[in-house]
Amino acid sequence: MNTPRHGLAIALLAFATVLSSAAFAAEEKKAASASGAWKWTTQTQDGQSRTTTLKLKQDGDKLTGALARRDGTETAIDDPKIKDGQLSFAVTMEFNGNKFTRKFSGKLDGDTIKGKIESERDGQTQSRDWEAKRETAAATGTWKWQRTFNNNTMDFVLKLKQDGEKLVGTMAVGENPETAIDDGKVAGTDISFSITQEFNGNKMTRKYTGKLDADTIKGKTEFERDGQTQSRDWEATRAK
Repeated sequence: MNTPRHGLAIALLAFATVLSSAAFAAEEKKAASASGAWKWTTQTQDGQSRTTTLKLKQDGDKLTGALARRDGTETAIDDPKIKDGQLSFAVTMEFNGNKFTRKFSGKLDGDTIKGKIESERDGQTQSRDWEAKRETAAATGTWKWQRTFNNNTMDFVLKLKQDGEKLVGTMAVGENPETAIDDGKVAGTDISFSITQEFNGNKMTRKYTGKLDADTIKGKTEFERDGQTQSRDWEATRAK
């Protein structure tokens, strides 16, 4: 026989299940970001392999990006759209004085995008499959930013190498030599590390946390001074 207390327990369990499902769905939606560098390989008519790189940046339902060409130049994407993992955009390029547009559509699934590429040739619409993979070692590279201290601008250079969830590297401030980072970690688009440097005979440890978004890292750096924990924003850009 069901008692009031038994009924309350069932109701609480059901409510907890709903909250857990909602939290899981929210986390899934948060994780489904198109930001990053995407690559795929196609075969040319003469049998050679050609790798294409697409750089995307997602901010909510806003999508921007560029397609890298073989000569190193980049062409911005047109009419970009993304909603619930479905994305589309167009790229207009010029060859031998002729312009042509390719329309991309696809479904984002973790570190893979699968979809179609449509283009027109001789008045006919042609379609082919498209599958791109996100570069997983996304934090690897040289990152730079500046900060002003007492009217003096200091240059920061951070060199990172990602191996799975492990992050190693060095940081140089101004004309000081490079210092190895400690406890470097990567979890999805979140990175963290610490660095201990010496200034005027005093050692100071700074803890960095940040979120990787294509060629930008934004986050916080924390350090202790006079027994107090201080925090500052930092934003680094990947050097090209």
